[in-house]
Amino acid sequence: GQVSERLKSRIRRSDTLARLGGDEFTVILARLNSKDEAARVASSLLEVLAAPFLIEGHEITISASIGISIFPDNGTDTTELLQQADSAMYAAKRNGKNRVMYFTPELGSSVRERLNLENQLRGALLRREIEVYYQPEFDVSTRRLVRFEALARWQHPTLGSVPPNKFIPIAEECGLIVPLGAFILERACQEAVTWQSISGYPIQVAVNVSTIQFRRESFVEEVEQALRHTGLDPKLLQIELTESVMLDGMERASNTMKRLRAMGISIAVDDFGTGYSCFSYLPRLPFNVLKIDRSFVRELGKRSEMKAMIQALVSLAHDLNMQVVVEGIETSQQLEMVETLGGNQVQGFLLGRPTPNPKSLLASASTMIPPTDDHSVLVPLNKTNS
Repeated sequence: GQVSERLKSRIRRSDTLARLGGDEFTVILARLNSKDEAARVASSLLEVLAAPFLIEGHEITISASIGISIFPDNGTDTTELLQQADSAMYAAKRNGKNRVMYFTPELGSSVRERLNLENQLRGALLRREIEVYYQPEFDVSTRRLVRFEALARWQHPTLGSVPPNKFIPIAEECGLIVPLGAFILERACQEAVTWQSISGYPIQVAVNVSTIQFRRESFVEEVEQALRHTGLDPKLLQIELTESVMLDGMERASNTMKRLRAMGISIAVDDFGTGYSCFSYLPRLPFNVLKIDRSFVRELGKRSEMKAMIQALVSLAHDLNMQVVVEGIETSQQLEMVETLGGNQVQGFLLGRPTPNPKSLLASASTMIPPTDDHSVLVPLNKTNS
C-alpha cells in the first residue's frame, strides 16, 4: 500500500519493514551508532506520512505515532523489544499523536496495567460487567426526544467504573471489539423495541460501530441477525461510523453502507471534525446524518470562527440532504446558538446524561422539551441529570 511504500523510501536496504496488521508497522534498524539515529529515522517517517494520501481521487491526511525500543537496553529478545516499542507507541498516541517516544521503565508499569486490563476485559462480557447506557437526543424544531445513543460502560467489581476511552481502544487492539460490539448492538435493539409503546411515536437507537467491526465481511449479516432476533424495525436503528471507515477504500465502504441503507437503517458520520475531515468524501458515501463533534461547541462563544465553521458544516450537510446532530451541548447559550445556526438535533449533558434506564426518562417526563421564558431554548428534561 501507499503507507508501506512511503516508509520504505525513508529506510536503508539493511533495515527491515514489516506490517503487524491493521495500521501497525514495525521497522528494525540495524547497526545504529547512537539512539539519536533512531530518533532521526522516526522523525523522517513522521514527515513522509504527514503529506496527504490520494485515495480514489481524494486527499486524505493521517496521523502517526512511533515508539522506539533499543537493543539491548530495553530487551534482549524480539518479543520483549516489540512489547516495549508498542508501549512507547501507545504512550505517544496518548500524548497527542504525531510524535516519537522512547521506551522507559516507567512505561513498563503502564504496559503491565494495560495487559491486566485486557485480561480483565476478556472476562467482562461473560461476567456481565459491561452495561449499556443511553444518552438522549432531541429534535430542535419539534422539541421531542427522537433517539437514544447506546454507550458501553464497564463496571468492574474492584476497579470500579472503567472509562470507555480506556477500555474501547484496548478492545480494538486485541480483537475484543467484535464480540463487544455485537453484544451492544443486540442489547440496544432489544431495549429500543420496548420504548415504542411508551413513547407513542417512533424513537430510534443509535449504535457506534468500530471500523474493525464495519470492515468484517459478515457485518451486514450480523446487523440483520440482531434485527431479526429482537424484532426491531430497521428504520429505528442508526449506525454511527467515524471517518476512518473510508481508509480501507471508498468503494468497499460505500457498498456496505448502501446495503444497510437499503434495509432502512440510518447511517451517521460521528465526531465529524476530529478525524481526517475530508469534505469531498461526504457526497460519495451514503450518510444521512452528520454529527458535529463536541469540540466545536466547546469553543462556541470563545472563538468567533467556530460559529462560522458550524454554520458551514450545517449548510454543507443540508445541501447533501443530511440531518445535523450537534454533540456536547452543556449550556443554554450553546443550545441557543446551535438552534440559530440551523442544527436539526442536539445532544449533551444539558439535555440528559447517559442513563442505564432510558424507559424511566420516557415514563417520568414529557418527551416534549418546554421553552424557557420568551426564548426558544431547550432546557434539561430531567434536572437530576444535568
